Formats: sequence, structure tokens, C-alpha cells
Amino acid sequence: MEKRHWLITAFEPFAGRNENNSKAVTDEIARIQFKKLGDSSWPFTFHFGLLPLEYDRCFEVLTSEIQTLSEKGIHLEGILSIGEGGADFKLETQANNLDDVGEMADNRGVIRADQRIFSDLSEHSPIPLRFPFEAFSRIRTSKNPGFFVCNHLCARMGRATSENSSAPFFGLIHVPKAGSGGIFTPDICAAVIVNGFGNL
Repeated sequence: MEKRHWLITAFEPFAGRNENNSKAVTDEIARIQFKKLGDSSWPFTFHFGLLPLEYDRCFEVLTSEIQTLSEKGIHLEGILSIGEGGADFKLETQANNLDDVGEMADNRGVIRADQRIFSDLSEHSPIPLRFPFEAFSRIRTSKNPGFFVCNHLCARMGRATSENSSAPFFGLIHVPKAGSGGIFTPDICAAVIVNGFGNL
């Protein structure tokens, strides 16, 4: 069986912390994949990447990862980026055309407030993501990924993939912040995400 290739990314820690829960979730997804290596009916191969928590580099690093895989002959069906949010576990369906978190710097020290991502779009323009949302119906959907680096990446990738129907799917899931408690621990998040892939 020919494998279907997906790139799954996490973000670096930020705000002076030592961990980002998105990385813990991708580590759990990697463990699940390892257990499925001997299962000939499992049709996916996951590739993993770590993105900088920086407005100006997250998109460039991701597109470079895609290019590197392409040069190896790997055609991606899609990309799933995982970011750390608040207390929610949610699948983003669109991005905001605005960088607007004046109280928090990215990992390069950049602070942005009320700055449009695409100058040719209104600051109120939603940017839809092209992603098989129906397969991941067990995850609550959201129309607002915030205005920080995760949203910036969604906006850039959403526009890039919507303009090219042959481009891979792109989606972003926010997982709860590390230490926030609740039922959505990294292993549970990973299991629900992998279950979604099983519905594709």
C-alpha cells in the first residue's frame, strides 16, 4: 500500500517557558505512529517538524520543510500544525488578517499591534483554511485562532494553499496550555488527532 504523507509540526516554547504543549502532543503522535509500523492497513506516514515562535520565520521554515520533503520525492497530502492555546482543544477553520498582540513579544522580541498581514485585504477579512475538517469532527471547530504567531501562520498558509488547488491541505489545532489540567492531556489529544486521520 502506498503511504499518504503528512507533515505535523509543533512550535518552540515561548514567553520564557521551557516547554510548549504542542511538542508534547506531536511526541505522542510519533509514539502512536511507531506502534502502527507493523500495521499494513495503516495508510499514513507522518513527518515531524518544529517551527520557530516568530512572526517572520514560521512560514518560511514551514515552506522550507515542505520543499525539503519534495526534493526527497515525498508528496505531502497535507500539513497539520499544532499550537498551544489556552484551556481549549480546538480545530481552527480560518485565520484573521491581523497581527495584534501588543502585550506579548515573539521569540525574536517582535511585538505587533493592529498590523495587517496582507495589505490588500481588510483587517476584518477572514482567511479560510483548506482542510478536511469533517474527518476531525470529534474536535471542536473555531473561527478565531487569535492574533499571535499561530494565526499569522494560518493566514499565510491559508492564502498560499487556497490559491493553489494542488497544494497540500493545511490545518491548525490548538491544544491546551501545558499544566492547564482537564481531560485533554497530550496523549488524549494525540489519540483524538490520529483517530481523525483514520477517517480520511
